[in-house]
Amino acid sequence: MARSEDASPHGPRSGPPPPRSQFNDRWAFKPVAIVLLVTVVLATAGLTAVVIAPPFIGAGMGVQELDRRLKEAGADFTRIPQFPERSTIYANDGKTVLARVYLDNRDIVQLDDISKAARRAVLAIEDDTFYQHGAINLRSTARAFIDNWKSGEIEQGGSTITQQLVKQTLGLDPNDISFERKFQELALAIQVEQRYSKDKILEMYLNYVFLGNNVYGVGTASEFYFHKPAAQLTLLEGALLAGLIRAPAYYDPLERPHKAKLRRNDVLNRIRALGWISEERVERLKSEPLGLAENVGDVTLPTPPFLVNYVRDQIVEDPNEWYTVLGDTPQERKRSLQRGGLDIVTTLDPEWLDAAERAANMPWARTPLYPNHDPPADVGLVSVDVKTGAILTMLSGKDYEHDRVNTVTTPHQPGSSFKPYVLAAAFEHGIPPTARYSGVQGVIDDERCETQGEPWTVINAEGSSRGELDLYEATADSVNAVFARLILDAGLENTVDVAQRMGVESPLVPVCSLATGSVGISPLDQATGYQTLANGGVHCEPYAVAEIHRGEQILFRHRPDCERAISRANADLITTILAGVVSHGTAASVFSSGWGPWPIVGKTGTADLNTNVWFVGYTRQVSTAVWVGSQGQPYPLREFFGSDVFGSTVAAPIWKAFMLRVLSGMSAVPFEEAELITVPYVVGMTELEARAALREVGLKARSQIVDSYRTAGTVAEQDPSSGTQTIQGATVTLFISTGDAPEVKIPALEGATLEQARASLGALHLFVTVAEVTTKDEDLQGIVLDMEPHAGTVVLEGTTVTLFVGVPREKDQDQPTATPTPAD
Repeated sequence: MARSEDASPHGPRSGPPPPRSQFNDRWAFKPVAIVLLVTVVLATAGLTAVVIAPPFIGAGMGVQELDRRLKEAGADFTRIPQFPERSTIYANDGKTVLARVYLDNRDIVQLDDISKAARRAVLAIEDDTFYQHGAINLRSTARAFIDNWKSGEIEQGGSTITQQLVKQTLGLDPNDISFERKFQELALAIQVEQRYSKDKILEMYLNYVFLGNNVYGVGTASEFYFHKPAAQLTLLEGALLAGLIRAPAYYDPLERPHKAKLRRNDVLNRIRALGWISEERVERLKSEPLGLAENVGDVTLPTPPFLVNYVRDQIVEDPNEWYTVLGDTPQERKRSLQRGGLDIVTTLDPEWLDAAERAANMPWARTPLYPNHDPPADVGLVSVDVKTGAILTMLSGKDYEHDRVNTVTTPHQPGSSFKPYVLAAAFEHGIPPTARYSGVQGVIDDERCETQGEPWTVINAEGSSRGELDLYEATADSVNAVFARLILDAGLENTVDVAQRMGVESPLVPVCSLATGSVGISPLDQATGYQTLANGGVHCEPYAVAEIHRGEQILFRHRPDCERAISRANADLITTILAGVVSHGTAASVFSSGWGPWPIVGKTGTADLNTNVWFVGYTRQVSTAVWVGSQGQPYPLREFFGSDVFGSTVAAPIWKAFMLRVLSGMSAVPFEEAELITVPYVVGMTELEARAALREVGLKARSQIVDSYRTAGTVAEQDPSSGTQTIQGATVTLFISTGDAPEVKIPALEGATLEQARASLGALHLFVTVAEVTTKDEDLQGIVLDMEPHAGTVVLEGTTVTLFVGVPREKDQDQPTATPTPAD
């Protein structure tokens, strides 16, 4: 641990002042010091005489003038300023210390919490009649003259503890030895003695003094040098600390143990001279070692976890305006953090952090082929409480103590783990989960997706094209081509808006490649975005500070900041869809065995060129995001693992190992079943009737005017069609007829089956009648042999077309049958 050799900026005197008040311990005589010694002591003694014995004042200053001057010199005094005190950051148990933040490393303690032995040691060497005299002490000034004369050096200046406190705390220049500065010191000391009790003055003094090694105050020094509270300090330990007050760097027990022991024994000799302890005991104590803690000087706290840095930044920057109690500006809040003596209780669970470290450093599912690659692949892991947004774990890298990298609030390409946000936008836009899209990879023909005039080409992670899939299948198998087309229907801006409402704070731009996760977001974003899904669509702002105290006063207590981001129906539906990822989709192999009773859902993610891989998932209680990749310039992870890896092969196993540990003892809470609505048949109804029918089952409607053979003002078509399963609040498009039937051309259907012909004509809104024609040729039975009007004829919608269909001779029928309506 680095230790300062410099004296405190607040008072340790320059140069080594080796006090030698007992000749049997040490002897030094330097006559050359007498001139300076006499000057200082006489000035002090003279001024003391002026204050306590007005009759000896020269004619230039009478009693009234002296009183006026004293009042004037101390007129600006109001109180001793609050001392800078370190703040302590704790884990969520309020006991485990994560870090200390300070300008001055000082932990203020009450006078009663400092042992009587330590207090007596300080009084003995600094001001033994402190409780008997006022602000000044003529006897100590005289004693200082005698002791300094004996030693041949300026050992003592005769200042009282009150004077020392004034000199060190009220901004007086310690290097100014002028009459005016000394006069002001005495005037302020008198003011302090009038305002504060003796006990309070001593308490402030013991908390203020610098005791070396960046340690301020007896309470902090007791922890540092002896690893015990100040209330347990022995006389021997108290004497060592008391001896440091005058020159903590010169008597540093870590760097100069011999000098520190001699100085400690000087204090013991002084205590004996005062008659406060027997000579026999003093001699016995003087032979004892310093008694420092075994690992004194070592860093007693581990390197603070990354969450400590996150807490500091959140308090200072205060993006949510939660910490204004600590100041209105970043500078004021930083000052409160560094000087305010705060106890900050965070949300970090130490056991969860340990579980995250174990999972991140376990032998991964794929052993790295090139583990010495520089930089090696790293990990980011964040867990948040689903109901509150509390950050329970924040692991920034496999070895944060060594690497000090930020992997958890830094954006990384999320790959397919971004797809739940596209689903949320699609469902808000009224697209049902049963909607089918092409999974064929290749060029997406839409000008919105062009980059510098070049079209967007989408490749499925599996490297193959697929046919049409609904959103259940496309999500489970993570088919990029489907989501590339889906985001165009859902809306690029809508997708950005939904993602931000759900908790993504990283900057997003409305581009087509959002669908495949090419725009970076952070693991914290992912954990909180998925938290919204786990919480039924209610997003809670992530937070890391539970409470802030100063002493017994509670300054801040966090209240969850939650609001609805998406509908519960949509959140539950996305949860249902994501369940397919772990049951039979891309992550099924990871969770097919060795998983507990807890219902889980999640999504894998693999960025372009396998530079980043993810698994983000949740239970009803916890949402966790795991990222694996490289910092700085991301490289294909095959350079580390030896071959391509995916979210399912690296990130998901880490997620599983971590969650198995932290979920132990938690109940298995099932997810809410997604409630789907069957779209009713409204074709032929008036617009008002159709809207009422849809509203009754929880669906919305929008209208579009089309030419149709149907009666004007009635529904000619609907989308989605009747019988479709969709979500509550989804929108059904109603195509309202103008009553003007458009022209259509009759297609050539000879040789088609009756079913095929009906479908083709129904799609054109043409009615069908069937005329059966007997035939012995079995190949012609059920086949359209002719039609009227003939193929190519232009007719109006609603026209009836007669189909002549072959039937067996024994079922000779010569009467046509008609279907009442075209197929819809």
